[in-house]
Amino acid sequence: MRHVLAADVDRLRTAVLDAWRASPTRLVEDARAEADLAAVGYRDRLFVELAANAADAAAAAGVAGKLAVWRDDEGALHLANTGEPLTAAGVESLLALRVSPKDAAAETVGRFGVGFAAVVPVARRVEVRSRTGTVVFDRTETAREIESWAGLPDGLDAPLLRLAWAGDAAPAEGFDTEIVVLPRTGVDVDALLAEMAAQARDRLLELPALAEITVGEATVTAGEAAAEWFEVATGDIRWLAPIAKRPAAPEVLRTPTPTDIDISVPARVIATLPVTPDRRHLMPGVDVGVLAPGYAALVAALPPARRPGFVPRALGANPVDARLLETVLDALGKTAWVPAADGEAALVPRRTLIVADLSDELAACLGPVLADLAHPDVSGPAQRAALVAVGAREIGLADIANALADVDRPTQWWAQCYDALAPLVLTAQDAEELGALPVPRADGRRNLGARGLIFAAAGVAAPWAKAVAPDAVHPLLERLGAQPVGPGELLAAPELVVALAEAAEHGTDDEVLDLAHAVLGLLVADPDAELPAAASAELLLPDDEGELVHVDELSMPRSPLVELLGEDCPFALVDDPLIQRYGESALRRAGVGWGFLTVSEQWPTEPNHDLDDEGRWWSGLGEPPSTMTAARDLDLVPDDRWRAALHILADDPATAPLLVEREGYTAWWLREHAQIDGRPVREYRSPDADGFAGIVDPLDHPDAARLSGVLLGDAVRDSPSAAMILAGLGDAQRDVAPGVAVRAYGEVLTALARGDADTEAVMTALGEPPAARTLDGSVCDTGVVVDAAQYLAVVDPARAVVPGLPVAADSAADLAALLDLPLSSEAVPVRVISTGRVTTWEADPDAIAVAAQYSATLPRGRVVVHDDLVVATERGEHRVARWVDEDGTAHLRRMASGR
Repeated sequence: MRHVLAADVDRLRTAVLDAWRASPTRLVEDARAEADLAAVGYRDRLFVELAANAADAAAAAGVAGKLAVWRDDEGALHLANTGEPLTAAGVESLLALRVSPKDAAAETVGRFGVGFAAVVPVARRVEVRSRTGTVVFDRTETAREIESWAGLPDGLDAPLLRLAWAGDAAPAEGFDTEIVVLPRTGVDVDALLAEMAAQARDRLLELPALAEITVGEATVTAGEAAAEWFEVATGDIRWLAPIAKRPAAPEVLRTPTPTDIDISVPARVIATLPVTPDRRHLMPGVDVGVLAPGYAALVAALPPARRPGFVPRALGANPVDARLLETVLDALGKTAWVPAADGEAALVPRRTLIVADLSDELAACLGPVLADLAHPDVSGPAQRAALVAVGAREIGLADIANALADVDRPTQWWAQCYDALAPLVLTAQDAEELGALPVPRADGRRNLGARGLIFAAAGVAAPWAKAVAPDAVHPLLERLGAQPVGPGELLAAPELVVALAEAAEHGTDDEVLDLAHAVLGLLVADPDAELPAAASAELLLPDDEGELVHVDELSMPRSPLVELLGEDCPFALVDDPLIQRYGESALRRAGVGWGFLTVSEQWPTEPNHDLDDEGRWWSGLGEPPSTMTAARDLDLVPDDRWRAALHILADDPATAPLLVEREGYTAWWLREHAQIDGRPVREYRSPDADGFAGIVDPLDHPDAARLSGVLLGDAVRDSPSAAMILAGLGDAQRDVAPGVAVRAYGEVLTALARGDADTEAVMTALGEPPAARTLDGSVCDTGVVVDAAQYLAVVDPARAVVPGLPVAADSAADLAALLDLPLSSEAVPVRVISTGRVTTWEADPDAIAVAAQYSATLPRGRVVVHDDLVVATERGEHRVARWVDEDGTAHLRRMASGR
């Protein structure tokens, strides 16, 4: 049917034709202009421009716009919309270039009057069907109108949109306007539909006046499209980010429809900005920096963990993009959007601190004390890099330690903090960075750094030590330099000696007792620990009357020493409740007396240890010992109780080693002063010292084997022992085997040669020379000391005294002096009475054969070889194998042989 716009259509067509006839160049200009718009400005924008027109129509009518697109059976493309129908001004705009009926001040998308040209690249005929009438554009009809009087250059088609005819078709039911596009040859309508379907959601986002778009059978609503995006709007600027995490897709600036300006921000912006007529570019001078605050607001509205991912990291793709990136980064740096570790208000990046891979546990500790610390959700590698790009500062372990320097928190909080920090400490360098990490101490103070601190097992207290507070102990502290120690190490700390001495001199009784209880508690905690002597010397404990007494003046009730000394015991008894609480073992290891107490010193320089007769022992040493340990109070033992006293000494692990140290004070004192059965202990030998059997009596005592440093052994070590052995050898009441006697004389002489015994001291101890033990085991006052082995063949065994083996002239002389006896070479004249042949050792086989038996080397010089060597003494003649005259001439008896 003819519509209200028909007259306008006819009038406008006539006017255009008249203009073309009047100016043929006008026709060419119009054709070229339309071709340019189709080829450049509005290529590939069919759906964008027609959807924008539909949105403007809906906005003008004040309705929720609907747009439907479909293909009919004839292959035509239909786009129908609701909203304001076509007007006369609209018809004029369709037929003109760059004439728009829309108010530039109104909130419309189209305002240049050229958007409809987007149909030109795809259409040969277009019908605009509206409730107010239908307008038809047909390139073929236009060409027919002008073919009789006008011509166009080769390759230039007649314009499609300059001539229109009124049509009769009405828009599809339910729509106010319908555009029907009959495609040009070669246009793939199905491909156009698929492209439009793919763009439908974008158009709904860009054009809020549209409520839904249907392409074919598929309908998408504005709500469905919006549900896929976070959106923040500031004025007419809208920023959107996809709700679903997905790789960032290439974006363009949308004003509100897409331009050709690529942007690198990982979000979509839809804004009203001045654009060129083709809506592909911004007008000169437009500053996209106005978009930046909205982007920062969008980032702040996103879920916290996703926010760093929206910090742009790309370089500008074009000048507009570069400016947008610059302003966006600046806005992000100044806007509070970084989630805080404490969960409070968001942080401004330029004041934000980041800890790499921050855990929830560490954030819980650091968040309340580092107000600008970023949340764990944004502490991963990529997120950190993004935050640093907008001004945040990544801090390391050293920064954390410094930041915590003035933090005052309970010890349990510090333990939680150490637990949270531990996974970050992987190398020695990491540990070094935490060198100043605060550590609460057991004494209530705080250390900057764990180095120099100790920590003990749970429940162990040591107030004198620089120890980590028990509730703050953590394995991390050991990696940072704190040393784990046991009770023994705490007891050995020099600080304990100082603390005990200070408390003893200046402290209250309670302070003294507190330290005492701590010491005893450690001894209970470690059954193998002992209180060092230096600390024991300063320790005070209560006695059975409640008085604080030095521990070395205390003894355990019913201890062996107390029972040994009886009523004469000078020691106080330790407080019984203390025994009940800590036990006998701990108190003994603290220094409370059980047996004999000891004193010790490393590198002693003088005899100042308050030991009985210590000076005499010290003066007998060749040089000061490197270490001294000695049993105390030996002089308190009555003479008749030494059997029991020796057992106490031997049975106590603290004193038993002293009984085998012959040069030590304890063994020396016992040799000098202790008595068994009225005789000095030194006059007894060890039961296993058989070398002096019969000469010295063995000690009959169950612990005799453990007294090797006190009793005589198989060697002579001093002058008194040498004198005792000589006296025993001269005692006719003793039954001594000949071999034992020979060995005993040899040991005495060896001791003299070594310097262990002194001849003058031995003679003084003897008083007068003792009788001698001869080779046959008898005792004789008229013996001779054999000073050469050859005399054994001529001296009566009942007179021969052998000075050990091998017989040596020097040793024989020393023994002769001690026994006041002559030497055999002096007292027994001997002459050779047989004759022999004079030869040399080298020349005579018989001489060589004898030398091979008696000498390690072949002698040199003259030798006399006898068939039968006979010597004469006062006792008569004696056949001997060898003899050396006073002048050194060697005589020997030829050995029997096969010759």
